[in-house]
Amino acid sequence: MMCMRVRVLHTACFAGKVKVLVGSRELACGLCYGQVSEYGRVSAGFCSVSVISEETGEELLAETMPFYGGRQMTLVLCNTMGCMLFVPMEECLCGEKRGRACLRAANFSYGEGPFDLTLEKEETIFPYLTQGRVTSFLPAMPGVYDLCFCETGTKEGQKAADGVGVSIKIAPGAGYTICVIGTGNAQLPLAVKVLEF
Repeated sequence: MMCMRVRVLHTACFAGKVKVLVGSRELACGLCYGQVSEYGRVSAGFCSVSVISEETGEELLAETMPFYGGRQMTLVLCNTMGCMLFVPMEECLCGEKRGRACLRAANFSYGEGPFDLTLEKEETIFPYLTQGRVTSFLPAMPGVYDLCFCETGTKEGQKAADGVGVSIKIAPGAGYTICVIGTGNAQLPLAVKVLEF
């Protein structure tokens, strides 16, 4: 039977430690805020996906979602105003075959933004990232890049908060999703999470 490779990124600020079930099968267990699970295999078709609090045993979220055989994705658990939801991010290379990588950005912060993802030298790569937005991929030359999330509309180069920059080494033929997570307060400051596939 065709399966999809699936992993879970936990960016839900208020959920605590969780486990994620597909049907009755465990996809992720003991997942804390900011962590990403290993890939698991999910049979193709529509499946029920639920999130269970490991602290209280309460079901926090239940959805029925489609899974596609032969593909791969990261399922992002995030907060929006008044609820929690999954954002599916399919992982496929952007068609570049000339030794390039594929790069995209996502905003999974809570109550913050919108943001622009910029190079250290103030060149904007992905503008106006609202909450829950995942961009399309862009091809990128291999190398080391210093990137930062800046509030849209601020002075050029002004960071939204300390620590929302990252330096990444991009390899040819790989894909990268650069995510901003957090709330901007002292307990859960804004941070950058890089997902590679």
